[in-house]
Amino acid sequence: GRLVEIGASGLLYNSNTLLYDRERGPAASPLWTQLGGQPVAGAGAATAAPLELLPATLTTWEAWRLDNPESPVLAPVEGMQRLYRRDPYHSYFGSEMLRFPVAPLPAAGPLGLKDRLVVVDVAGRRAAYALPDLAAAGGGPQGSVELELGGARLRLDYRSDLGTAAVAAVGGAGELRSVRYGFWFAWHAIEGTIPDMIPAGPAG
Repeated sequence: GRLVEIGASGLLYNSNTLLYDRERGPAASPLWTQLGGQPVAGAGAATAAPLELLPATLTTWEAWRLDNPESPVLAPVEGMQRLYRRDPYHSYFGSEMLRFPVAPLPAAGPLGLKDRLVVVDVAGRRAAYALPDLAAAGGGPQGSVELELGGARLRLDYRSDLGTAAVAAVGGAGELRSVRYGFWFAWHAIEGTIPDMIPAGPAG
């Protein structure tokens, strides 16, 4: 019941960023996982409530700008523009290498450790969809798939090559409580569940 201003602690749990309450400070705050919102360490973690999960969108700047042309954007810090010209995560995203300990790791299977997932919660029903599975159901690396979850019809506009997927309830039906994104290894370590099957074909 309290609005909390969250900060990134600089600490990791299963290679997932840990968040803290900036009002309390990192030494006196529980530490919550970014992906799941659970308190896993820090002061009072045993009795702390999980963070409320909300819908999010992971998309390209081009697509966002088309739908939200008036969005304010953070400008580069003056005098540090050269740092924005390189991508420090390119080598990380381009390999299966993990730089920090993760346990348990998923067994070898059709998904790579860093295949992307989109996790959707509708009215208390949750499902995790792997982007390679969306691409297979949609017939290509970019497209749309419609699925039913918790009595609602969902449309997932995905780009598996970029690792993005925008989720919307078709016709506004159903309560879309949260949308999250993560790597397969991180979701498995935190939740221990496998991605859900995708029975539907392409949306059109």
